[in-house]
Amino acid sequence: MTDGVPGADIQPEQTGTPRATAVTGMLLVLLSYLFRLPALLNARSTNSDAAVVGLQAMHVLRGEHSPFLWGSGYQTSADSYVAAAFFAVLGPTPLALMVSSLTLHVVATLVVFGAVLRRAAPWVAFALTLPLVFAPASVHTYALYPPRQLSITLALATFWAFDYASDRTGARASTAVILGGLLYGLAVSADPYPLVLAPIVIGFALLTFHGRVVGGVVALALGLAIGLVPFFALRRLKGASDGPLGLSLDVVGHNLKVLWSDCLPWALSYRVYTAHDPSRYVPWRAPVPVQALQLTGAFVVVALVVAGLGAVRDKNLPWPVRRLGFIGALGWPVTIAAFLVSVMVMDHFSTRYLATLTLLLPFAALPAARMLRFVRFTGVLGLHLATAAICGWLGYGPFVRGVVPVVELPEIRDDYALFDAMKTRGVKYATADYWASYRLTLLSGEDLIVVPANPREDRYPPHRRAFEEAPLFAYVYDRGRSREDVLEVERQLVADNASVEKAELGVLTVFVVTRK
Repeated sequence: MTDGVPGADIQPEQTGTPRATAVTGMLLVLLSYLFRLPALLNARSTNSDAAVVGLQAMHVLRGEHSPFLWGSGYQTSADSYVAAAFFAVLGPTPLALMVSSLTLHVVATLVVFGAVLRRAAPWVAFALTLPLVFAPASVHTYALYPPRQLSITLALATFWAFDYASDRTGARASTAVILGGLLYGLAVSADPYPLVLAPIVIGFALLTFHGRVVGGVVALALGLAIGLVPFFALRRLKGASDGPLGLSLDVVGHNLKVLWSDCLPWALSYRVYTAHDPSRYVPWRAPVPVQALQLTGAFVVVALVVAGLGAVRDKNLPWPVRRLGFIGALGWPVTIAAFLVSVMVMDHFSTRYLATLTLLLPFAALPAARMLRFVRFTGVLGLHLATAAICGWLGYGPFVRGVVPVVELPEIRDDYALFDAMKTRGVKYATADYWASYRLTLLSGEDLIVVPANPREDRYPPHRRAFEEAPLFAYVYDRGRSREDVLEVERQLVADNASVEKAELGVLTVFVVTRK
């Protein structure tokens, strides 16, 4: 289960020094947090999907436990427990919620760095890992807004474990393979998203079994069996479901159009979507020179991936380098193929399902990095990094003005004005569009319980029951998030209730309603 003498493929100039390794690792951590500063400064403008994780984490700390994420029969509460740990230290705030997910992404970044560091000098490994730092919006979907980041981090750690196994023999190699299988099984148990990586995870493991196939397969099967115990146990629980997961050839035509016109350009950063409010993203009209840079950056990254696929036959490179590059590059067609047959693909926001293109790029580009060396490779990769940084930065939307982060959106003042007004009126329950509801509930610390206007979007039934029993409630319309017609809402409220009072609080229109 080895490719030769441990470390023999690493030339003396590739090993670097402990100091260089420490410096580059610390730089990756520092840059990872600094580049997300606009989102961190505006953590209170989080979305309702992430807020559900935070709300469940608050209930976990009160002793209320559930194996599934609120409102889901296929996503687990794993990210909620991670958030609960951060809440226990930092307090139950939107910032602590975002930091919990971002920290998991930073751990994933260091795991990837550690894997490529075995095959390249520290500064080359540093450059290879930068796509996970200056990342596009597809990565930020999970890195900043849970759930799902825990499963992604565990899945990436799988590659680290298998690569480690290839440099070891005997019990150490078998233990590392078992660990890799365990990590991948736990990743899938936490969230089904890493299933997209199954072909390359299995393929990578098989490529590390040189000379000991039977022992390697047994070790892999053992690790997977243990790691998947939670997955199969959860499937047997009451309330478990497959959710909206599924593959179908019937959607290929639709998905191909969405992929080519919207998602792939955004994922590869040759198109940028930005927003003037937190939920409505539109294409950014880039200046012509920037468009040229974007197309060049996309060409570069595709060329690096093609080189990763082709390098598997280049005997001038060590086999571990070729193997890791091939597996990382193979992840691209596998991810795109899964995207084309996924029933989850809807519109440009489905770009999040292409996040693995960026996450696997450090592996895919490794052969090119070894061939070009640090200066030339950094110059080539820098073209992509520049466009990815533009894409990721402008993807923060209203959280940035040019190159300057916005400290906090004015909407936050309106939110707290709402909380104060409702407290004064004795209103403890409200309803709003889904994208406003759970966010407001988290922001208020559950002092104001806001349920979705559409009951089918409920994530926590006890909130709905309490809302329906309240004689007095509020209807909140958020101009930046609500999808309904506010005039129609007002007409319906007046027709169905005893009295309705209307107030304007900045971007919020609030109706205080007394039931009949």
